[in-house]
Amino acid sequence: MTTQAMKDLARRMRGMDLCMLTTVSSYGRLASRPMSNNGEVEYDGTSYFFTWADSRMARDIGENHHVQLNFRADKGFLFVAVQGEARVLTDRRVMKDHWHDELRQWFKDGLDTEGLVMLVVDAKRIQWWGEDDGHIEL
Repeated sequence: MTTQAMKDLARRMRGMDLCMLTTVSSYGRLASRPMSNNGEVEYDGTSYFFTWADSRMARDIGENHHVQLNFRADKGFLFVAVQGEARVLTDRRVMKDHWHDELRQWFKDGLDTEGLVMLVVDAKRIQWWGEDDGHIEL
C-alpha cells in the first residue's frame, strides 16, 4: 500500500459517516446492520464503532473476526468496500479517544454505560468504485 493512495482515499471518504457492517453469523450466514463512524473522518484503514457487549455483532465477531464495511457517498458517485478483521475492546482508555457526546443517545451513561464495548476493524483490502476504480492491499 502506498501512503499517498490511502491519503487520497481518506480525502474522498471524508464525510462518509454511515456504513453497513457485515459479520458472519454463527449459522455461517452474512448479517449486516447500519453503523456510524462517529465522525472519524481521517481514515487510515482502521474503523471504530461502539455497541453493546451482548449484541449479535459482538458475538459474531467473537466467533469469526472477518467483516466487511460498505460505504456510499451522500453526494457524487463513490462506493467503498472494506474487507477487514474486527476485534471487541473494553479498554476505556482506548475507547475515550473515539468517544463523541452524540453517542449518549444510545449509551446514556457515556463511557460508563454498562455493557459498552468498541469494535475495531482493521482493513486488509479496500476497493472503491466511482470516478476511478481501485484497491489497496494492507
